[in-house]
Amino acid sequence: MTYHEKEVNPMTNREIYTAAIKVCKEYGTDESVDLALEFENLISKLDATNEKRKIAAAEKAAVKQAEKAPIREALFAAMSETPMTATELIAAAGLDIKPASVPSLLRPFVDEGAVLKVDVKVAGKGTQRGYVKG
Repeated sequence: MTYHEKEVNPMTNREIYTAAIKVCKEYGTDESVDLALEFENLISKLDATNEKRKIAAAEKAAVKQAEKAPIREALFAAMSETPMTATELIAAAGLDIKPASVPSLLRPFVDEGAVLKVDVKVAGKGTQRGYVKG
């Protein structure tokens, strides 16, 4: 089996730079030490870029959560002491969202115990997930 026939996992830039630093330092000449320093600078740039990307992603996530807050609050306000399915909650809150998005929207309330998930029997549809104030 030749090299091209093998399944090869590509190395990341960090892995390449780290391997090059190791080889350069083992080689020990002035030029190889200087080259190792350049690779270390490249790793520093990678770290800086990754940190900027993390910050941008966190800011974007915060904006999305802020956009969802009014929808969450409307669903919570429409909830009563009797269990309601996602479709019933959407209708009661007067929202235009898909029922499949309700579980993720209510997850923070469920996690803190303000909302409980229960099974609700729906005529003609069987058992569905219902939500009730906790």
